[in-house]
Amino acid sequence: MVLVYSIAGRRDDYSLRKRQQYRLDAIEPGLSEEVNLGLGFGLLQAMARVLDLPRLWQYCALRCGIVPARLLRAVRDADLVVSDLSYTPPIRGLSRHQPWYLISHQLEHRLLQQASALHRHCAARIMRRIESTAPARYRDIFACAEEDRAFFRAHDASGLLRVPIIRCAVDSSAYVPQPGARRRVRKDLGVADEDVLLVFSGSHFGPNLAALERLKAFARAEAAFLRQHRILFLVLGSIEPVAYREGSLIATGRVPEVVSYLAAADAGFNPVTTGAGANVKLFEYLAARLPVISTEFGVRGSGLRAEADFVPYSPDDPKTALIRFVTERTPAQWKQHAEEVWSRHKGSCDIAESVRAAVAQARDFPPA
Repeated sequence: MVLVYSIAGRRDDYSLRKRQQYRLDAIEPGLSEEVNLGLGFGLLQAMARVLDLPRLWQYCALRCGIVPARLLRAVRDADLVVSDLSYTPPIRGLSRHQPWYLISHQLEHRLLQQASALHRHCAARIMRRIESTAPARYRDIFACAEEDRAFFRAHDASGLLRVPIIRCAVDSSAYVPQPGARRRVRKDLGVADEDVLLVFSGSHFGPNLAALERLKAFARAEAAFLRQHRILFLVLGSIEPVAYREGSLIATGRVPEVVSYLAAADAGFNPVTTGAGANVKLFEYLAARLPVISTEFGVRGSGLRAEADFVPYSPDDPKTALIRFVTERTPAQWKQHAEEVWSRHKGSCDIAESVRAAVAQARDFPPA
């Protein structure tokens, strides 16, 4: 039995009409989620979002023993506990009862170093201290990239941490499109068969937004070049709040699913140059069997190699990668190339295989 415990809910959960202290959702047999809806943590979360503050409040509250009673009971009854992110530390007084593990989606202090001045000069330093002492608090740590693994191992005084890697993988079976999806979506978007459609998928997140602004500037400055080579960019997801078409840019806004849009694309495009951890979009491109055009930074945590597995892209010289993609291979050849890349990297890109391999490496973690 697995219980996922969320320390606070979403905005819609805090309705005066349905006032409750918690909500328990059955996800599937043996897996449920409990959401704490107490006003204390809800208000802290709301204020932190309004003030653009990181989740240091959550770390401080739990570390000081301010813990919901139901969470305390759940932890006491657990055989092992997995903390999601370094903001969720082991609870003092209980961490000796069973092994605690950490899932580190990214080095949070690296992300904070790229944010506002307050985050860079204050929050990032505090977070770095928290993450550097994490090896002393957990039985083992699951990281998503080699850089993260190196950081935790460098701060492990015991030398016992293995730090297995669970990459930002996906359920590959969910990326099989419905028959006819490619033709239907391209028709809806006004994309001709001869057009080359590059999909840039992402959420409304700082590194994605910075990359999008550079892409917009390039699209405006090189409109004639893009028209000549029939290159279009599909900006997919909540990275743009509304749908629009402007020159070579097509934005969808938030969509109910991404699989059909990925099927409509000719390549997955990842122009990001900032951030931390690994990009989920990259693993979605691979699972959708799309060839990849990416910055070197954008493939971190994936194991992909330039030239052999993806076309390297530089924001300082976008034309080189784009010309290579439209001239070096035919669409059929690119499709075959994408299949070969997936075959080489499936073990680290499919979530089931990635988790199974990581659990087998973790110290004292029960077999999957």
